[in-house]
Amino acid sequence: MKIKFARSARQVIAIAATTARESMQEPVAFLVYLSAVLITVLVPVFQFNRFSEEGRLARDSGLSTMLVFGLVLAAGVSGRAVAGEIESGTAAAIIGKPVSRVTFLLAKALGVFRVVCVFWLGIVSATLISERISARFVTTVNYSGYVTDHITLILSLLAVVLVLLAGAAVHYVRRRSFGIFVFNGIAVSQFSVALVSGFYSRLGKPFFVFGQAGCACGNPHHHEHMQRVLYDPELNLRIIPAALLVLFALAVFVTLAAALATRLQSGATLVVCAAVLFTGLAGDTFAFNETLLSWKALPAGVLPDIQHFWMCDALADGGRISAGYVAGAGLYALTCCTLFLTAGCLAFKNRDMG
Repeated sequence: MKIKFARSARQVIAIAATTARESMQEPVAFLVYLSAVLITVLVPVFQFNRFSEEGRLARDSGLSTMLVFGLVLAAGVSGRAVAGEIESGTAAAIIGKPVSRVTFLLAKALGVFRVVCVFWLGIVSATLISERISARFVTTVNYSGYVTDHITLILSLLAVVLVLLAGAAVHYVRRRSFGIFVFNGIAVSQFSVALVSGFYSRLGKPFFVFGQAGCACGNPHHHEHMQRVLYDPELNLRIIPAALLVLFALAVFVTLAAALATRLQSGATLVVCAAVLFTGLAGDTFAFNETLLSWKALPAGVLPDIQHFWMCDALADGGRISAGYVAGAGLYALTCCTLFLTAGCLAFKNRDMG
């Protein structure tokens, strides 16, 4: 029993790693990822209204981009990884190794989720950067008014360009995969820019020279006990719990797409996932005051409630999302993933692989 479990675990790890590598090399996956990062970072550039809270538009836009583009990525990659290999006959060759159909589907879902996690890291970093870039009202000795962090904006865009150039150079010199290098490199670069932004103020003054990160008026002589600091990341870390909830939602869509891909093509899988997203977000309103078995309440009760994972409004006006809520939403997402994978395995069990 232990030997069989260990063999199955090795098969899952190997197939999942291969799926992740192949998925990152897909041009569509790369374009979706790059578009999502650029849209997120550039939102503050075209922001003309603060909506009663500084940085809220950038924050909400980043989380929305994470959910919508993540759904497209999850559904598209799952369709290619499962339906595409069934259609081409690759799945039949793998299952004949022998690899069970349950192992194959689980490994494919884990491989796609690994790609989604890299996507998530890049977008959550870009969202933190975008929220910091947004105009803030700053008062110093020599200036009073709204300030946009242009330095962080330039660093973020420059990091993307450098990753693309480095990926092209590595591919040309060493013949390594451009897609894999860039897919991982964008996430690392945006995360690095978010960390580096803590070494200078929103006005572009490095803390190791001026050092007064906590001084709002900009005049250190008015604060006898002001501590000199070298690092102060002005990042809204309250975004991270909300982004984790979106990641849980994307995990649900990964397993749903993998299950659907056992019977449907990529396009149909994406359409069904989009319909589930719409129903999950509008389910409570759609089924309001309806009876339990009505044609409106039944779909809303059977399909996952995406509103549990969409908590942007909870961050408004300094609000926070508790760790207990995140843990509960994680358990709900795990339950949905288990149900969808079980349904997918049952649908895949009698699928003709010829």
